Amino acid sequence: MKKNRDKLINLIISVLAVAVMWLVWLIAAVGINNQYVVPSVGDTCSEFVHLLFGQGAPEYWTAFGMTFARSMSAWLVSCVVAAVLAALSAFSARARAFIRHFVAVARTLPVMAITLMLLTWSTRSVVPVIVASLTLCPLIYSQFMAAFDGIDGNLLQMAKIYNVSGRDIVYKICLPQMLPSVLAQTGANISLSLKVVISAEVLASTFRAIGGLINQANLFLDTAQMFALTISMLIAGGLIEWACSYFTRITARWTEKEGARAD
Repeated sequence: MKKNRDKLINLIISVLAVAVMWLVWLIAAVGINNQYVVPSVGDTCSEFVHLLFGQGAPEYWTAFGMTFARSMSAWLVSCVVAAVLAALSAFSARARAFIRHFVAVARTLPVMAITLMLLTWSTRSVVPVIVASLTLCPLIYSQFMAAFDGIDGNLLQMAKIYNVSGRDIVYKICLPQMLPSVLAQTGANISLSLKVVISAEVLASTFRAIGGLINQANLFLDTAQMFALTISMLIAGGLIEWACSYFTRITARWTEKEGARAD
C-alpha cells in the first residue's frame, strides 16, 4: 500500500515539474514575443509532428538512427576500456595509482577544444564517437572502482581463508555486489553519451545526424525546429533511462539466486 502511494506521489511530482517547465516556456514566449528567440508552443509542436511523422520524418529518423548508433558505440567502447582499466586497478595498487592520472586528465578535457582538434585528424562522423568516449570512459571507470571499493572486505577475506577459487570470487562475490550499482548508472551514462555526441555533431557539422539538423536549423534561424529536435532528444533520453532501469531488477534476481546458493 505504501509503495503504491509513493509511486502516485512521485508521478504527481513529475507531472507538476513538467507543468512548471511548460508554464515557464509559455510565459517566455508571450513575454519576448519573438519567434526567432523563443518560438511558441504551437509552432514547436507543429514542427515536432512534422519531424517525426510528416515530410521531414525520413531525414529525421535517419539522423536519429546515426546519432543513436554513435552514442551506443561510444558507450560500448567506454565500458570496455573502463572495465579493462578497472580490472588492472583492482588487482594492482600501482596500476591504480598510474591510471588515475590519465583518468584525471581525460575528465578535465574540454569537449569543444577536443572536438575542433580531432576534426584535423578524423572524419566528421567519427569525431563525435571519440569525444563521447573520452568523456564517458573516466566516468564509467570511477563507477567501476566505486563499486569495487564497496565490496564487503570480510567476504573476500573469508573466501581466501576457505581457498575459494578465483572464478567463484569473481562470479559469486564481486559481480553480484558490483553489478547493481554499476547497471543503475547505465541509463544515465547512455543519455550522457547521447548528449555529448549531439554536441560534438553540432560543432563538427556532422552530416545525417541530429547535431547536423540542429546546426542546419540554427543557420536558417528555424528556432521552432531547434526546440522540436531538443524535445525529441529529451524524450529519447527519458525513454532510455526508463528502459535501463529494468537492468537493476535483473541483477537483483541474480544476487538473490547467488545468495541462496551461498546459504
